[in-house]
Amino acid sequence: DLFENHDEVRKVFQESVGQIVQIVRLTPKQTPQSFCTTKPESIVVANTHLFYHPMADHIRILQAYAVCHKLDEIRREGQYPDPVLICGDFNSGPLSGAVRLLTHRSVLPSDNDCWKNLNVYRWECGDSEYMIDHGYICNNSSPDELIEPSYVDEEFVDAHGDESSLDASVSSKSTKDESSNETINWNIPPVIELPSSFPTLASGCLRVPQFTNYAVDFVETLDYVFASKPSECEPYGFKPKGEAPMLTEDMVKNYVAMPNEVMPSDHVAVVCDFEWLKNQ
Repeated sequence: DLFENHDEVRKVFQESVGQIVQIVRLTPKQTPQSFCTTKPESIVVANTHLFYHPMADHIRILQAYAVCHKLDEIRREGQYPDPVLICGDFNSGPLSGAVRLLTHRSVLPSDNDCWKNLNVYRWECGDSEYMIDHGYICNNSSPDELIEPSYVDEEFVDAHGDESSLDASVSSKSTKDESSNETINWNIPPVIELPSSFPTLASGCLRVPQFTNYAVDFVETLDYVFASKPSECEPYGFKPKGEAPMLTEDMVKNYVAMPNEVMPSDHVAVVCDFEWLKNQ
């Protein structure tokens, strides 16, 4: 219904944005003691990179749903469904719609503010002129004038941000496109829900990293590792054990930002340990 009723979402998601996901089936090493007891015969691992634009959280929700739908199709090709690992650069903060979909299985019209740009964002918002005018790129401040980037502690919990303002926006009949000042029809956001056959996911990080991307004027957690939990319908799964030590803000600030001469990427590697888990 969203694609049928919203031309811009259809244009961006189906015609403009490339959807990339790498999926591979792996066979765990088995020992006589573990064979067919604590480990599945195979697992399916997916790696993806979601759309970048700061105003396109709703597009990333649809991308995350598409990844899970395809992953579920592949993992169910054998006699039994495979447990899954999903990782990548989601270009989404811990309270975003895409992360909420993966950790809570659904995104509702009133969840957080992930739909706030549904009727504002257009593909043309990615033009360099628009990005510069709205402060998304090309910070022209001198180093002495730059405000230190900051972060806040966030958890994978029910993220209802500013519900009062969101509810008010949902109840309105129309909104204006910031780039063209044209009034466009309001479309009520849909309910996005993962298929019932898809397993419940857990984050590989027991604590949400303070950041996985550190730029001069932008600090955020964008990269994740998720793994499926066992259940009555899913005999095999994973139990998160913890994550490798992450870079601290002080480490990065010694070199201003990332990348730099000792940190070759603008993203921090997220390394997690999991334990095989079988539902008894």
